[in-house]
Amino acid sequence: MKTGAWLHMPAVTPHHITIMIPLVLCLLTALLCGVTPAFGAEYRVAVRANNGIEAARAQWQPTLDYLNEVIPQHHFKLDPILDINELNIAARSQAYDFVLTNPSSYVVIEHFAHATALATLNNKRGDTAQNHFGSVIFTRADHDSIQSLDDLRGKTIIGVAPNAFAGWQLAWYEFIRQGINPERDFKRIDFADDLQQRVVERVLSGDDDVGVVRTDQLERMAEAGELDLRYIRVINQQQTANFPYFHSTPLYPEWPFAVLPHVPASDALIVKASLLAITAKNPAAMAGQYMGWVQPLDYQPVRSLLASLNQLPGQGSFQPLKDIPSWVWLIIVLTLMAWLANHIVRRYTASKAATIVLK
Repeated sequence: MKTGAWLHMPAVTPHHITIMIPLVLCLLTALLCGVTPAFGAEYRVAVRANNGIEAARAQWQPTLDYLNEVIPQHHFKLDPILDINELNIAARSQAYDFVLTNPSSYVVIEHFAHATALATLNNKRGDTAQNHFGSVIFTRADHDSIQSLDDLRGKTIIGVAPNAFAGWQLAWYEFIRQGINPERDFKRIDFADDLQQRVVERVLSGDDDVGVVRTDQLERMAEAGELDLRYIRVINQQQTANFPYFHSTPLYPEWPFAVLPHVPASDALIVKASLLAITAKNPAAMAGQYMGWVQPLDYQPVRSLLASLNQLPGQGSFQPLKDIPSWVWLIIVLTLMAWLANHIVRRYTASKAATIVLK
């Protein structure tokens, strides 16, 4: 270094200090615990793409860019996944290192793959931070025959997916709690291929009478100019102090950022500290439309709700094989057919060779 070169080094700002202090503390903790950090790893981060692949990239890539900036010894690669079943199965097979997904998906991955929540999303609405969310049950404002949950009998309803937490399961539980049996009482139940926005579109077009989406979906579509809230009526609307979104159900912990058990503990601690250091003015938070991250909340209420629906992993009706996509079954069938054909050919060849020897 040339004499005086130190004078031209960039100044250390409060932002740098905010990031570095928790990182240093986590690294020291890991070293004191005898955990050796891994260097040069590429970590794959699976993200539930509830508004489509491109929307997920726009929302979450800046968060991974931030992790790549503050943890330069590793590389974090975003992998948005639309299908919740696909995400759950891939995570259970340890195909990913970190997962950002809805609470019920996390409970499944926690059970089968022993994932651990590092932080909980602190969502943004105006200038407020929200680390809980729920479901919105809604119809068109001109659908005069639907004013309450009791009016839903005989109507068509659409959710995001059967295992979408706020996009179906919370509403499903609310229906049952209020004496409605969805399978018996609704005329038809449709699902929107894991896309929140498609639910809204189908209700507005009249293809379905009632829709179920997560809290903040309607408001964010309105802010983007994609929806006029005057055309929407929220059913079973709840009032919760300091919660500014439409909601029709009780609230539950927001999405967790979780780590799979094969990731070194030291790296998990550094990722956790980095997420917790994100402030509302960080470009990652602004792009992701969130205020930051908080210490992981208690997801026991989610487990209790799934248990009430008989959907908790390990319960009698919970069948992981049903979650396997059709393309996986196709590969399994083709593999078995190839093995069987090879086995038959080998036995035929051996039998023919034995016949020749006897002759």
